[in-house]
Amino acid sequence: MKGKAYTGFRRADSKTTKRIVQDVPREERKMGPACNSRKCQESRKRGCDTIPGQERQSLFGEFWLTMSWDLKNMFACSPVDIKSTKRKTVKGNDMRQICLLFSPTLHFATSNNMRKVD
Repeated sequence: MKGKAYTGFRRADSKTTKRIVQDVPREERKMGPACNSRKCQESRKRGCDTIPGQERQSLFGEFWLTMSWDLKNMFACSPVDIKSTKRKTVKGNDMRQICLLFSPTLHFATSNNMRKVD
């Protein structure tokens, strides 16, 4: 959970779940390149290119090295807003009732509070 290399688990026999062995080496987490897709560049809502590289590195380190599971969950879910759907074209409960909207504002969690980073 801290992003460092560790030894993972596997099933000794793929046909049964009786015996599990811990001998699979897992690599540490590495930050990938910044998003460079055409959709993100054309969208005004995503804001992928607004975060500088140094800040991305700092967020990555803070997320994997210092945050607890609860803070990681809060960090991942905080920019998502739940709204009810604006238009219901089908009568009944066949259509979805809510819409999940991602807001591109960046929230940075620390161990004692949440603050906005611009």
